[in-house]
Amino acid sequence: MTSRGIRFTDCLGAGVSLVFGAAGLMFSSGLYAADNCTPAACTPTGPDCQQCQSVFENAAAKLKNLDPGTCTPNGCAAPTACGPVATPCDPSAVFSDPGCGKSGGFENWTLLDSFTDECGNNTLKCNGFQVGGWTQIGYQNRPDGAFTGNGVFNNVYFGDAANLPNAREWHHLHLNQQGLYFGKVADGSNGLGWGFRVESIFGVDGNEAQSFGNNPGQYDFDTEWNHGVYEWSLPQLYGEVAYNNVSVKVGHFYTPVGYEVIPSGGNFFLSRQLTFYNSEPFTHTGALATVKVNDKLQVLSGWTLGMDTGFDQLADGNSYLGGFIFQMTEKTNLTYMMTAGDLGWRGNGAINSAILAHNWTDKWSSVHQFDILGSDLTVGGVPTDFATTGITGDSIGQINYLFYQATDKVKLGAREEWYKADGVSYYTFTYGLNVKPLKNIVVRPEVRHMWSPGADATVVAPGRGDLFNATVFGIDAIWTY
Repeated sequence: MTSRGIRFTDCLGAGVSLVFGAAGLMFSSGLYAADNCTPAACTPTGPDCQQCQSVFENAAAKLKNLDPGTCTPNGCAAPTACGPVATPCDPSAVFSDPGCGKSGGFENWTLLDSFTDECGNNTLKCNGFQVGGWTQIGYQNRPDGAFTGNGVFNNVYFGDAANLPNAREWHHLHLNQQGLYFGKVADGSNGLGWGFRVESIFGVDGNEAQSFGNNPGQYDFDTEWNHGVYEWSLPQLYGEVAYNNVSVKVGHFYTPVGYEVIPSGGNFFLSRQLTFYNSEPFTHTGALATVKVNDKLQVLSGWTLGMDTGFDQLADGNSYLGGFIFQMTEKTNLTYMMTAGDLGWRGNGAINSAILAHNWTDKWSSVHQFDILGSDLTVGGVPTDFATTGITGDSIGQINYLFYQATDKVKLGAREEWYKADGVSYYTFTYGLNVKPLKNIVVRPEVRHMWSPGADATVVAPGRGDLFNATVFGIDAIWTY
């Protein structure tokens, strides 16, 4: 469903790091000085030798006092000015940042680097804040039954012919997601810590990230947030506190249920599971605690206002959210999550999701997921049915992934899914590549085969065979920063 900022938790940590760095630089500087700083006619009292000797005297004084020169008890302090490029005989060369604020080129650039000044100081990074985002542009030639249109379920696939070309999300190159976030991870390793996160998404996926489990007009579930097929959303807005091995977030956040997530960069494929799209929650509003029991086990437990709500309660939405993450071995991880109770817009019920991930070799890995949803949702007093309303009452989802890391820049993947919704089985098989020309850019071509022998193929009924019996080609690119 999401990068961590780099920070020093105290000045001592920064100082120790600089001590070791300075020791290496002092040694290498001595060799450099022997070859480049001392003239042939140098005498012990000559000005050139005195200049080089001052390098070691000043460095020794700083090491003795553990004073890196750029850190104070209140955090990182910028130098008073950024002077000329240091020379081998310049004492500041031992401790200063040789890059002086440079991030190392486009491939290593992040949005957080925009807040680095000309002397290499970044107050946000030094204090643990995160600023970042991603841009995803993609194309699919047909609706895929999930994020890229779900056919007649939203009256687009067989809508007004005159408006269809402008209304559909497929067969166009679109901005799928423009994501931005600002936050801070709550770190309780040294006592009480605090954090927060604000995250927004704009694009054709914006409506999926909205709080559509709200009453209409509440929070981001509002027509004013929509602009044709492009929509704004605010899927995360929460505060967090942590103490030792316990953290608690309160507010609006992504669900921990399931394997796939809303932000596209968190998934291998452009397209999504039918199970994820039709049976799992996307977001919650409430409180969720995470307890790190030991190095292998984390336990999550909390309360929410049902499924897909944003600071609003639809009907009597009131549900439990929790589960665990267990590192069984160095190569095997088991995750179980569930939400149960009054799920709000999905009625009363529960969804359980178990995920087993295993690394077979350095190159081969697999993920296996099993979901069960049961609810009493009704539409007009009649129990809902996926084939006729597009909303699932009861479902089983069984999904398998297989990945192969061909090179550092190319990864192959396949996803097989069996989704049984209200008595009808739907199948998908997707395969594709993740190609990384740069480490912050990924290109993802894929082919998605869908078939459902039991899907209704009549002209007037939703759940049609021409949607769920089709092959879809898709490709996108994501730039993460």
